[in-house]
Amino acid sequence: MAKDTYLKKILGGDQYERVRNSKVLMVGAGGIGCELLKDLVLTGYGQIHIVDLDTITLSNLNRQFLFRRTDIDKSKSLTVANAVQSFNYLNTKLIPHHGNIMDSKQFPIHWWNQFDYIFNALDNLEARRHVNKMCLFLKKPLMESGTTGFEGQIQPIFPYYSECFDCQAKETPKTYPVCTIRSTPSSPVHCITWAKEFLFHQLFDEADQVGVNDAEKIAGETDDKEEQANLAKEANELIELRNSINSKDSNGFINELIEKIFKVDIERLLLIETLWKARTKPIPLPYDEYKSQLEELVNNPLSESILKNETKVWSVLENLYVLYKSSVALQTRINGGEPFITFDKDDEDTLDFVVSSANLRSSIFHIETKSKFDIKQIAGNIIPAIATTNAIISGFSCLGGTSYFKHDPKSIGQNYSSLMEDSRTVYISIRPNKYITSALLSEPNPKCASSSISRGVLEINENDLKSKSLSWLVNSLIDMYGYEEEGLSISLGQSKLIYDVDFNDNLDTILSNINGFKDGELILIQDDDDVFENLELYITVKKDQPTELPDIKLGKKIFEKEEEDEDDEEDKEDYSMEEINAGDTIIIDDGDEIELIDEEIEPAYKKRKVDN
Repeated sequence: MAKDTYLKKILGGDQYERVRNSKVLMVGAGGIGCELLKDLVLTGYGQIHIVDLDTITLSNLNRQFLFRRTDIDKSKSLTVANAVQSFNYLNTKLIPHHGNIMDSKQFPIHWWNQFDYIFNALDNLEARRHVNKMCLFLKKPLMESGTTGFEGQIQPIFPYYSECFDCQAKETPKTYPVCTIRSTPSSPVHCITWAKEFLFHQLFDEADQVGVNDAEKIAGETDDKEEQANLAKEANELIELRNSINSKDSNGFINELIEKIFKVDIERLLLIETLWKARTKPIPLPYDEYKSQLEELVNNPLSESILKNETKVWSVLENLYVLYKSSVALQTRINGGEPFITFDKDDEDTLDFVVSSANLRSSIFHIETKSKFDIKQIAGNIIPAIATTNAIISGFSCLGGTSYFKHDPKSIGQNYSSLMEDSRTVYISIRPNKYITSALLSEPNPKCASSSISRGVLEINENDLKSKSLSWLVNSLIDMYGYEEEGLSISLGQSKLIYDVDFNDNLDTILSNINGFKDGELILIQDDDDVFENLELYITVKKDQPTELPDIKLGKKIFEKEEEDEDDEEDKEDYSMEEINAGDTIIIDDGDEIELIDEEIEPAYKKRKVDN
């Protein structure tokens, strides 16, 4: 029996042939990517390009089944492409790319245009938005997917026909006030953030990043001059401690570190009485009481077992031991030639330092302490990943993608309604009666900043770029899309205005001489008359093709109905409604009177104050 027999029976001959002749892109080769690539290969896609920036780490191995311990530090994309060859029965062509998908030089827009379908397997919000925008520019179908613990979802995206990735607001990483982190923590995450982003950063990270003056930010959070002065002094003392790493022995450095951070700094905070009027006062670490016990632990080789128990919540003494061992290791690395050390959740020295210092600070401020396992999740910004969830979502992603190939690509533009009906957003969870749910695709959100504007690619010949002026572009936009010259404005990049009716200095300037007008840049065209929706064009420079503006029919601007103020609502309650007819007199707010004399007038209504 041929290897593709069952695929043909399941998909049907025509659909299977379209899958076999397709070229698809998979972005991300991690937890979802490993499972998804397996499914795509076994489904028989003709050619699969794989993009990932990362290399393999030890922590990947528990859920990314295509990797082995011998693969650590290797490129994910290159490794997965080799790993699936053992079951690549249908001879899918695999092309890996090690790089950042947002790099427009490595992945220019014409590179994207080769794909029939794009699968996202990312855990990065910024990269997801970039892929979404590329698909909007090129009108490419996209399958978005993601998991968190036992929950996950897939979302087929058909640009301008269904919701895009940005149509629904996404949760952004939470930030915390500087003063809360450094003066008045009240939860474990405050202490973990302090240990990772302040203490470790100041002591060991890149020198030109350290000692950044955040006085303005602090001043915006507190008017307490004592607190401001204390935070400034604290930062300066840490810089001095950092400078002593090379000159002090291990015992001298660690003792000074503990005394300063967990005793002296806390005692100084207690002197700022305004901080503790409504808060429980912290208790400085009584380091002298622990010194002899700490020395015993350090000298006992069996104490190394403490470092390996990642699920236990360590005692104060055990945290001091871990802080001692990690500080010695980090100091040795700095003295051994490493110019700086950046926090990495998979670097045991850096993780142990953050865990132990965060827990010691928590105990001082009467906050619950956490295990190394728990703190690693928080400090490493790790979204809980479960291999089974990844496998299920990848299966739905692959299956959902095949729906697109039910249709003849030549007729999809005329039959998007049928394609939308065949596609579903799928959600999974472990909630009773909610294990798997699906929903029809929604239309684009009219308020979405991404899909509420038109996009296209401006293909400009290299010679035209060097010979045609901005005036030519303005006239071309007017002729192509129906703009009025007086209402047209053009911006380059994010916000650089290069033309509007009151700023026409660049009209005679050759396009290549306009700073930033180049391959890979974006230009935004706006109608200040508020007739047409905004248009964003992606500039791509071609050598052998004629200049061409995208064939786009601009929609009309949609204006939101303004909500009435509460005052207006209150005014409404003071009025009654009464039918008016010809011959009645209407009194206008400013005292003018108008008499209705047309007997054929349709019945209307007037407002009259009840108390009048």
